[in-house]
Amino acid sequence: MKTRNILLAIVAVAALSCKKEDIKVKADNKLADLPLGGNPVPELDVTQFAKNIENYLNTRVSGYGYTISHNGTIFYLDNGGGGWARKQSDPPAKAHGATVRQGTASVTKYITALTTVATLEKYNISLDEKLYKYLPTNWKPSGLFKMLSFKNLLAHETGLINYGREFSDLKLTVEGPVQIGELIDSTRDYDNINYDLAAIIIPYVSAKHGFPADYQVLKGLEKNPNELYKQLASRFIGQARVYVFKPAGINQWQVMDWYTWDNNGIIDASQGTLGYTTVYGNEKGSEKGDSRPNGGAGGLYCSAFEMAKIQLAAAQGKIVSAANYKRMREQRLGFDGIYPGKHGKYYWKNGGANRHETIVADFGPTQVAVFTNSRTSDIGNGLDVLGKAYDDAWEVKK
Repeated sequence: MKTRNILLAIVAVAALSCKKEDIKVKADNKLADLPLGGNPVPELDVTQFAKNIENYLNTRVSGYGYTISHNGTIFYLDNGGGGWARKQSDPPAKAHGATVRQGTASVTKYITALTTVATLEKYNISLDEKLYKYLPTNWKPSGLFKMLSFKNLLAHETGLINYGREFSDLKLTVEGPVQIGELIDSTRDYDNINYDLAAIIIPYVSAKHGFPADYQVLKGLEKNPNELYKQLASRFIGQARVYVFKPAGINQWQVMDWYTWDNNGIIDASQGTLGYTTVYGNEKGSEKGDSRPNGGAGGLYCSAFEMAKIQLAAAQGKIVSAANYKRMREQRLGFDGIYPGKHGKYYWKNGGANRHETIVADFGPTQVAVFTNSRTSDIGNGLDVLGKAYDDAWEVKK
């Protein structure tokens, strides 16, 4: 007993003599690497996690960029990527990497969900609020549509029928029949229609509760559906900039967009990151489409670095409340799935379009965004690849 007390005293003195940042304390209050009557506790090696991502993607995609945030710190190796954003066959050639922007496909739904929840919180509105209160006033929602909440919409639990993306199509979805079995059973049926609707509903929430004069402007535009649709699309992008990009600390939050852009604003799609069908071929790349007419379901153009900053800000409660962010993850609002990892539950959202493959994941203290511009790997296949890369990066420090 005396010997053990002496040992504890030595450990305590040694700990106090170290700088605070040199001591890693685990959740069970043991000093890392100093097992006092127990086994050493493993921890994430962020460098190894980055290497695992790179080792998988090198030779499998034409180009990629990634960024990790861990315990509040942004991290990537070298330029945070590899390969080409623009191949030699598409001059000027450009290397891919963490800060290179590209289309994010359906990962955009994560942004739409954050924008929706942040807007609701701004006006103290619950996710369980009914949607029909925030539609164009000349639409006549069906009785079944009136049962739907924001939570149902973001979770793809609506049973709504997708007739297309024109404004008249969305109106038909709202006023027409629903798949009643899915609605009653809260069946998750992934469909872009849910997030297309979110993009026109969110501006009505903001106008109705925060800007009465603007609400009257929207009501006046209802006689001209095409112009109303344009105005709602513009307002949706504006709300994403203010409620998501700005609090995330994105330097160019005021110009971040759903079309190709650089630090000064919109650029021609031919000058942006292109999508490819092969890893090493010399084919011409495909250009990103313009998703500004309705960006709820996809189309945001940004870098993995910028997306990781958004993920970190969301995890830190800077965009939405901790309670609602937890609800987003657990109920898959803006997320696709929950992966049972070796170190807890991992949450993910993927996307694929225009020869681009993207995925974001939240591991708890760690978030990651990985973007590629060829759909030639399995990186976006849930967390089969990325989850393993994360789990394999844990080790007991010597």
